[in-house]
Amino acid sequence: MRRLGYSWALGALALAGCTSDYAEDARSSAYYQCDRGPQLKVDLLDGDRVQVQVDDDEPLILPQVKAASGAKYETARHTFWDRGEEATWTVGRMMPMTCIKVTPTRAMQVPRESSHGLAAAGW
Repeated sequence: MRRLGYSWALGALALAGCTSDYAEDARSSAYYQCDRGPQLKVDLLDGDRVQVQVDDDEPLILPQVKAASGAKYETARHTFWDRGEEATWTVGRMMPMTCIKVTPTRAMQVPRESSHGLAAAGW
């Protein structure tokens, strides 16, 4: 019985170390390179929402809305519309950017709090 208690405690500690301030309930992440420069990290969250982080900016939470095709997430100012390997990113009234899903580099995966100098390196 005591061994079971230790196993449970170790498991809880291991899981506690896996959480992040920016995507606490993320089910999966995808990375996109947009045609006018920005890179997006998109975390699929529980509750039909996504968290979008543009370059090194603060992440945004967007709720899902109805779409004729693909998965569309939107607030009054931001729209992320995912259609498989391609997505559209729109901010305000600007022209939408076409973004292509890419394989993340190590720099893209570094948490914000330890990403010093990455903005100068292109992320």
